[in-house]
Amino acid sequence: MVVYADMVFALNLCIDFLLLWLTSAIRRQQTSIRRILAAALLGASYAVIHLLQPLLLSYTFIGKMLFSVLMVWVAMGFRGPLAFLRNLGVFYLISFVTGGGMFALHYFFSGGVQASDGMLLTQSYGWGSPVSWVFVLLAFPLVWLYARVSFGTIQERHSVNQFLAPVAIWINGKKVECVGLIDTGNQLRDPISRIPVMMVELEPLAPFLPSPLVSMTQEKNWARLGTDLSEEWMTRIRFVPFRGAASDGGMLLALKPDRVEVFQEGRWHEVGRVLIGLDSKRLSTDGTYQAILHPACMPVAG
Repeated sequence: MVVYADMVFALNLCIDFLLLWLTSAIRRQQTSIRRILAAALLGASYAVIHLLQPLLLSYTFIGKMLFSVLMVWVAMGFRGPLAFLRNLGVFYLISFVTGGGMFALHYFFSGGVQASDGMLLTQSYGWGSPVSWVFVLLAFPLVWLYARVSFGTIQERHSVNQFLAPVAIWINGKKVECVGLIDTGNQLRDPISRIPVMMVELEPLAPFLPSPLVSMTQEKNWARLGTDLSEEWMTRIRFVPFRGAASDGGMLLALKPDRVEVFQEGRWHEVGRVLIGLDSKRLSTDGTYQAILHPACMPVAG
């Protein structure tokens, strides 16, 4: 196996630059291309020095960790201990995910791969490269793109989770618990009483509702409403006109619950007067939440 220092330098420069760039993008750190390039040059130089003149410190875990800390500091600076540790943690995580993905893909396609002191090496095929550059140019962008999408999804999920709250609904003496999304843009109210309306999926409430009411909500057919439901349930029903962003609108069947509670700030808060709008479709594609809360359902601060 022949290892060429210039190829090792170029390879590590490209990979370190992309890893640091991805870290800054995920962490949304304001930095410059020059700082990222300078940090990548440090990493590439470290790989070449380690290859040509191995140092005792460079073999140790502490030595490698100190050099990675220096790279992150050069690329994104120091804006406080917590922010720096987060930058460093994301950099390590991206490096492990990307490096593991490249290693697995290379082994799958070539079957001949060695890992030596943190460098991915392959047999030379006559053109003097320790690594198949065709593989690097094709596989690394794919793994990098997968990591970017994955971390972006995690970040979006974290943002959404900040607006989620457990909800408890009592109907006819029965308690139903679900997760609600706090939607400050939800201004749906009963046009007569001005009572706020929170949207709830039909599925978790269906076992506690009369079967004719469930079927009518699914079919949006209100013709049998007065004949198939008891007087008690008829007193709970309201019809609320609505208009959605992706629909022409229509009439929404809403129920008057016994009471509703929302868990916020470490305890349950009872909501005042509110109506439960029944939606036969899923409100969240991945099932993260089953209700959309009206701003009036949230406790007033102070």
